[in-house]
Amino acid sequence: MNRLSSRNRKVVYLVGMIVLLVPIIVLGMPAASGEGSGGYLARLRQEHDLGETSLGEVDPSSATMNLVLLGLRGVATNILWMQLQEQKETKQWFQMKATTDSITQLQPHFLKVWQYHGWNLAFNVSAEWDQVEDRYYWVKEGTKFTMQGSRRNERFPELYWDVGNMLGKKIGRSDEWQFFRRFYKSDPNTKLFEGGPDPEISRFGASEFEDNYLASKYWFHVANDKEESQAQHIMMRMVFRQYPARAQMDYADALQREGLFGERTGQAWAEAYRDWTEQYRTGDPGFGQEIFYTPAGGVRLEASEADMRELAKKDSVSLRDKRTWTSRYQDIVSYRYWRTRSDAESRGKTEAAHREIFEGQKLFREGRLLESKEMLEAGMEKFASLLEDYPSLTSDDGFIEEGLMAVLYWRHIHTLLEIPFPENFALRKLWEKEAARIPSLEIDFRRDNGIG
Repeated sequence: MNRLSSRNRKVVYLVGMIVLLVPIIVLGMPAASGEGSGGYLARLRQEHDLGETSLGEVDPSSATMNLVLLGLRGVATNILWMQLQEQKETKQWFQMKATTDSITQLQPHFLKVWQYHGWNLAFNVSAEWDQVEDRYYWVKEGTKFTMQGSRRNERFPELYWDVGNMLGKKIGRSDEWQFFRRFYKSDPNTKLFEGGPDPEISRFGASEFEDNYLASKYWFHVANDKEESQAQHIMMRMVFRQYPARAQMDYADALQREGLFGERTGQAWAEAYRDWTEQYRTGDPGFGQEIFYTPAGGVRLEASEADMRELAKKDSVSLRDKRTWTSRYQDIVSYRYWRTRSDAESRGKTEAAHREIFEGQKLFREGRLLESKEMLEAGMEKFASLLEDYPSLTSDDGFIEEGLMAVLYWRHIHTLLEIPFPENFALRKLWEKEAARIPSLEIDFRRDNGIG
């Protein structure tokens, strides 16, 4: 029989509740704004970056904030996503950016949020604007947004790769690439940046950021460093790890597209060759020296016969299997082609061929037809010799189109000067082999030169 009175039982219950509250408070106290605040579990979440400790930058007067305060963070996020879609359809771009920021405050560690919104701003929203300066602004916004995501989620190599891809592909390969590359070095917002670059994007003063492709290479390097401890899930590992070297090649190629030839471009290609086959400037092994694992054990793309024999012995597989898998992996990333390309481009004869074709086309646009004809013929001769020395270059669309375009300029000069076409000319084999490409290239030729 319980001898405690009703009053005494209430006292016992109250004491028990107080005793139980102590460990609950110690363990579960929510974190305040300062680092290291809150209970034991909150500090663990901060230490290991496992949870959300803020309410996010949400409009305090909105229904969304009410849901957040009630603990319905997921419902609030869904509402913000619906608002975002509506703002996208009605082209309320700045409101959409604010909503995007709110979503990332509520879901800061959800990888796809950062990937989707960064891509959306840089690629989709930028395309909706007419002025190229406005397009560049939104490309920057998407890039900065993804940079912010990488700072909030340092373990995700995907976000670092996305930043590198935006700085390289979007700025350097889009239709507006000539403007974007110039804006990267001299931002169109002269009032804010005084004719210099946006330091958030270019890190003004850092040599590895002096060109958008070099900045891209830096971010790809960081992505590779992160990938060594945290697997990425966007592509095959070997494909993922090639990008720092490929960015160096893109940098050298961009210099050529802009008509910058000579020692600087040759050195850029030489460094690309070293990055691809030997060693990065940082001291890290070059792409071809890394070990990638296959069903036949580890393979190295830049492997001699002796290397493959040693790896085969180490992995207890046949030399034939090791050769087969090495060749397969080389094919996946076109390893042999890019090895040949970067080696060929670092040679003086290749540089001279590009330069003479470029100068010949420039002379044509200036109306100096005879000089243009001579320059183009010299470049075409060297270009034909180059293709004989490196036959694999005939598989590259850019190389093929450069050679065909040179012939188009040269033939048009003959038409203007009323000179008959010679039966034999440099690049005739390429002209006949790639005849199917000529109609579309001729359209480009006429458009670029204002010919009706």
